[in-house]
Amino acid sequence: MSVNLLLIFFVLIVVAMIAFILVQKGTGATAGSAFGSGASNTVFGAKGSGNFLTKTTMTLAFLFFAISMYMAVQASKEFTAATTGEIDLGVVGTLDTSDSDIPGILPIESVESDVPDMKEKLIDKTTELKDGAVEKAGDVKEAVMDKAVDVKDAVKEKAVEVKDEVEGKAVEVKEAVKEKALEVKESVDS
Repeated sequence: MSVNLLLIFFVLIVVAMIAFILVQKGTGATAGSAFGSGASNTVFGAKGSGNFLTKTTMTLAFLFFAISMYMAVQASKEFTAATTGEIDLGVVGTLDTSDSDIPGILPIESVESDVPDMKEKLIDKTTELKDGAVEKAGDVKEAVMDKAVDVKDAVKEKAVEVKDEVEGKAVEVKEAVKEKALEVKESVDS
């Protein structure tokens, strides 16, 4: 039997199997009601559509699996090492171009490419980024050091201001205490 004829027969079985499965009634909702469920009982006999549809679906399923197995066995026989000299690996295998104008499949290592070497570009970009980061870190360090010096100077100035203010207050308190002591002494003497 020709492969093409077998494939046509296979597709017709698949379409028929799909149709028979969709027409059958389910245990819950009736899928066959769309086609007139009451009338389907009389079309397929007194027992209804269950037996006829079920048996037909089982027969189509058996034919589907049988044809699938037959085509798989035939395909494996066609592509064995005994008949072709090598195993056909499909896309992964090599392309026999001895009698065709189509170029062969070459391993990646043997193909000269216009694509730039990504490893070298990656190393260059990494070095560039590292140098930029080091330069930026140096700039940040200088800015932090300058800010630290500014903060240190501001703290010194504020400390001197606070010291002067405290010393001034201390002198005022000392003078106030002396005056009060003199007042107390005079009041005690009189």
